[in-house]
Amino acid sequence: MKRLILLLIIAIPAATFGQKKIKTLEVSDTIFASAVDRPGDVYMVTKEGQIQKFDKDGKLAVVYRHHGRPTLFDPRDGARLFAYYREKQQYDYYNPSFETVASYRIDSAFAIEPWLIAPSGEKKLWVLDNADHSLKKINPADAQVEVEVVIDATLIEDATAFTTIREYQNFVFLLNPSRGIFVFNSLGKHIKVIPAKGITSFNFLGEELYYLQGDVVHFTDLFTAESRQQKLPSTARSVILTDERMVLVNATSFDIFEFKP
Repeated sequence: MKRLILLLIIAIPAATFGQKKIKTLEVSDTIFASAVDRPGDVYMVTKEGQIQKFDKDGKLAVVYRHHGRPTLFDPRDGARLFAYYREKQQYDYYNPSFETVASYRIDSAFAIEPWLIAPSGEKKLWVLDNADHSLKKINPADAQVEVEVVIDATLIEDATAFTTIREYQNFVFLLNPSRGIFVFNSLGKHIKVIPAKGITSFNFLGEELYYLQGDVVHFTDLFTAESRQQKLPSTARSVILTDERMVLVNATSFDIFEFKP
């Protein structure tokens, strides 16, 4: 009897999204990355360095042109946007109209070879330092390193293989596309690796982390570790979910659907 139940569970496919498509939008350049802020506005970062901001219905609000593509872009709450430029070791804060509010260089006293940087709260930063494979939380305003942990070399292997760092719900997440998502707590202690090989991005919806693998969106609850899956209505390179919208991102276009979590 137990064997029969197991077979039935395995045979059940992932649930499928069944929402209505609102529109398809074309972008004039190849989409390098996509992001969403807390209010639900969507951002497309292009290969040539543009950042295009759209409202939830696909109306273009702002086009920002910069002399270089950001290594990481995080719109956060939509009021204070963050961008990190590795080549210059510089990070900028923008207002909703993409006017530069503040611009800073990374002090070598904090990190010798900063590889990835993510905002933490209003003024602090998480830094992955390639020089010593350390994960640091720094407070530039007070010139303090609040957390500094050297990650085990057998775990991290190569810091330059990581492409994304994010802070969310007092966790820190590092993405290595060939291995998965590495999860650390607020003290920099490694908790686990979510094995998601081949993914290029991840995001959050409420208390869940989600990522796209093939045509299936995988969800993991950050506090219970429970997981679920849902199949996309069409193919995409990445997906963005909000309380109202699902955005399927492809090479030079994206589709907006109605969505209810």
